[in-house]
Amino acid sequence: MILVLGSTGKIGRELVPALLDKGARVRALTRDPARARIDPRAEVAACDLDAFDPALLDGVERVFILTSGHGSDPLAQEQAVLKAASGVAHVVKLSTTGVHFGQTDPISLVHTAAERAVREAGPEWTILRPGTFMDNRFAWLTAVRGDGIIRVPEGDPASALVHVRDIAEVAATVLTTDGHSGRTYPITGGEALTTRRQVEILGDALGRTLTYVEEPEADARARMLGFGWPASAIDGIFELKRQSAGNEEIVFGTVRELLGRAPLTFADWAREHAGAFA
Repeated sequence: MILVLGSTGKIGRELVPALLDKGARVRALTRDPARARIDPRAEVAACDLDAFDPALLDGVERVFILTSGHGSDPLAQEQAVLKAASGVAHVVKLSTTGVHFGQTDPISLVHTAAERAVREAGPEWTILRPGTFMDNRFAWLTAVRGDGIIRVPEGDPASALVHVRDIAEVAATVLTTDGHSGRTYPITGGEALTTRRQVEILGDALGRTLTYVEEPEADARARMLGFGWPASAIDGIFELKRQSAGNEEIVFGTVRELLGRAPLTFADWAREHAGAFA
């Protein structure tokens, strides 16, 4: 039995069926089972990560740890799960490449502390460090459906964007095969693309021309505040971007190494999700 946290999120929605297809039994956690759309082959269980119930680990051998950001303290959530999971065989933690590069932005620091907790918890462990998700480009939905002008903060770095399905398949492999204990895997796509090139590729998939515009950071901040984002979260995003410049374009071969195939491309992602932008 494999316990999957974040089963309805970007990675979890791909990971649960990937594990089931490999013959694993899955207990998928979600805050609201009545509303969740989870593969019916899985056992679905309600879970509030701010009050984790150790009984959810009954019969569980391996745990995939991913916190959604809901709740007051994601680090405390992960630590509570790890304390309860001291008797399982293997824990797989989803982290970020920011830790790989020693970044000190708020997001990377939380994952650095969580990685330390995983290593100290007792069970065998594996840590996955994905880079920027292709799914983050869903942030362009409103612009694409509107005037077709994609506004990007000045200095937005080139990035080896990674498809969440590749992350999920790596996680499924690590959770169902041996030889990964004590390993840390950075995960990226197969090529680094500038944001301008990403906009062009998305436009090609949609069969229309999208316009790429760089805007000053102050304008970008004001726009994000207009979306209702907390100022602290916006500060964290820009600090992450500053520290990741030059790092995001580095390509790692983990997907090919573990899955025996090339990573999915941003063009693959754009074609797959073209309907969502229409």
